[in-house]
Amino acid sequence: MKKLLLIICIMFSITLNAQSEFYFGPKIGYKSTDYYLNRLNMHYHNKGNLTLGAYGRILFNNNINIQSELMYNYSTITRMGCVQPGTILKVRNHSFALPIYFGYQFINRDNFNMRANMGPVVNFNFDKCVEYMGREPDHSSNVEVSAMQVWNYNFANLGAAFNIGADIYRFTVDLSYSLGLTNVFPNGVLLDNLHHSTNKLNTFTFTVGYRFGK
Repeated sequence: MKKLLLIICIMFSITLNAQSEFYFGPKIGYKSTDYYLNRLNMHYHNKGNLTLGAYGRILFNNNINIQSELMYNYSTITRMGCVQPGTILKVRNHSFALPIYFGYQFINRDNFNMRANMGPVVNFNFDKCVEYMGREPDHSSNVEVSAMQVWNYNFANLGAAFNIGADIYRFTVDLSYSLGLTNVFPNGVLLDNLHHSTNKLNTFTFTVGYRFGK
């Protein structure tokens, strides 16, 4: 993970020196999340959540572009089958997403541009809160504590992101989809039947932003 981030920073720095145009600005939007459980081919789907942050984009040779973002996300898993049938967990998670998109701007006009990009995305999880049956888990109950401990997020997980975007005057619109490549939870998700499953984080994001710069 550290080597990947170092390579991304070096490539970003080299490209910055060759830039012809640079844009940056705030973004806000909608993010939908799926946790994919490969053992049973199941998805746990989150309700749509707010995402907000900032981006920077370098455009050179009129068409080649690199776009980096730092987006804050707040997500809630409202229902999970867990240790006992019929029980409900609510898991609230705070995280940052850091995608680096490399792509091509195939329409380049004064007041309208379109681009297609792809690249890696790293999700950093820094806080969570777990509720068991609508309340904080009782640490004297082994069942409730085990249910809570299952959702110990890895600090970082990696994905592959695909993006298509458009610029209309000073406004920018982006649609992106990220496929999870590494597990979100270190020990796999614990299902009702006590089986563990590897788990991936897949996300769909729609954002609207404003462009500053040339």
